[in-house]
Amino acid sequence: MFKIASQLDPSATLFVNDYHIEDGCDIKSTPEKYIAHILDLQEQGAPVGGISIQGHIDSSIGPIVCSALDKLGILGLPIWFTEVDVSSDNEFVRADDLEVMLRETFAHPAIEGVMLWGFWELFMSLDNAHLVNAEGDSNEAGKRYLALKKEWLSCAHGLTNEECQFEFKGFHGSYQVEIVDAFSGKKGVKTFVVDQGEEPLLISINL
Repeated sequence: MFKIASQLDPSATLFVNDYHIEDGCDIKSTPEKYIAHILDLQEQGAPVGGISIQGHIDSSIGPIVCSALDKLGILGLPIWFTEVDVSSDNEFVRADDLEVMLRETFAHPAIEGVMLWGFWELFMSLDNAHLVNAEGDSNEAGKRYLALKKEWLSCAHGLTNEECQFEFKGFHGSYQVEIVDAFSGKKGVKTFVVDQGEEPLLISINL
């Protein structure tokens, strides 16, 4: 299947996807067995380009998740959580568990992305996992998610120095910068992407 998919679209990054890898709830789906499965696929010539984990969580398992990611990280492949939802009938517990899950994944160097498996009460695969109720109001878990998103957005403003430079530190991701000439009123807008890493990125904007 991997070989055929790669032939049909050589530009596609092909992932192996499985469940319960991160929570230790199924002895058939441990990180060690997942690693062995991926290595076996690669030995057979499968062009595995990444690892995906579903991520349906029903309790606070931060240390377990981190341990699983550390083990999977030895493969050197990008890891995605593709179906994250956290179930608890107590929305405050759900908010705490969701925050732990997102902080663990956001902080881990092997993680390239996280996808939520729904957010609205009327369209969830797990009960008591929604962030927004049927009427469209955010519950405590939804509010926590929005607070984390705000925390992880980089916003900076200020004046350029004598060399017409402005420096800031930010998370990796897509940016839009606007610069205004205080004398002429001219404006310039530029979008750019900051990749992972600590090397400085120099962006030039002409007015």
